[in-house]
Order: sequence, then C-alpha cells, then structure tokens
Amino acid sequence: MTVVHASAVCLDGQGVLLLGESGSGKSTVALNLIESYGAELIGDDRIALFAEGAALLARPHENLHGLIELRGLGLLRLPYCAKADIGLAVELGAASQVPRLAPSAYFTHDGVAVPLLRLHGHDPNTPLKIKWALKVLTHGFQDDAIYPLEGC
Repeated sequence: MTVVHASAVCLDGQGVLLLGESGSGKSTVALNLIESYGAELIGDDRIALFAEGAALLARPHENLHGLIELRGLGLLRLPYCAKADIGLAVELGAASQVPRLAPSAYFTHDGVAVPLLRLHGHDPNTPLKIKWALKVLTHGFQDDAIYPLEGC
C-alpha cells in the first residue's frame, strides 16, 4: 500500500482519483462531485492506493477518515467510503495544460492502469466532465475521440 497526495470520491460505483499540486482544486472538485452528483468521499489530501488482482483500490488515510478541506473555511467531516475501485484518475492543472481532445493516457500504480484525464481544477464544468468520462471511458479511450453512449 502506498500513500499518495490526492483526493478521491466514489461516483456511480467507481472511484475517481484526483491528482495535482496543492491548490490545484482537488478538494473543491471532490466537494462539487459530492454536492452536485451524489458522490461519496473516499478521502482528501492523502489516499492509500493498492492493487488487488486487476483492480486499483483506494482507501482514506488512517488519520483523515471523513475529513475534507474547504479552503477558506476549514475541515468538514463527511460520511465516507472505506474502499473503492478506481475507475478514473484526473490530473488537475492549469487551463493551458488541458488538451482539446484527451490523448490515450493512463495512471499506473502497482501494475494496474486506469484512464487518466487532464482537466482544469478551477473550471466549474470539471465535475460534469468527470461524470461523463466515467460513463464513456469504461472501455478505454477511442482513437477518434468519439464516445458513443450505449443504450441511448
């Protein structure tokens, strides 16, 4: 098990790992996913990652269960998910680093790879983009960057 500087939520049964420098918006995006889309907190600031078979799992850090920072206010105590299978990793950075079309990229840990997106943490639409990415990246990236929605 490795502890990484990240935040994570469980959304629609899948874990989302939020990576980025301090101040990149990890906690804010996590809170927006919780508030707007019914996600559940896994953890904030430090996440324990480990592989189990072909799955990459995340747990909250042992000292931070249920705590998330709301910058400018303090720490909030929320219900949390004790463990989740990571389905998507998102690296938060500057708007200038966000590609127009996502390249085929993966976050790999302990030999397990999950799709990786690069998004702007302070874009109010980032949580919406994450919600859609979880729906369409279940089978990986498409070479033409066209993602059909099955069942529509």
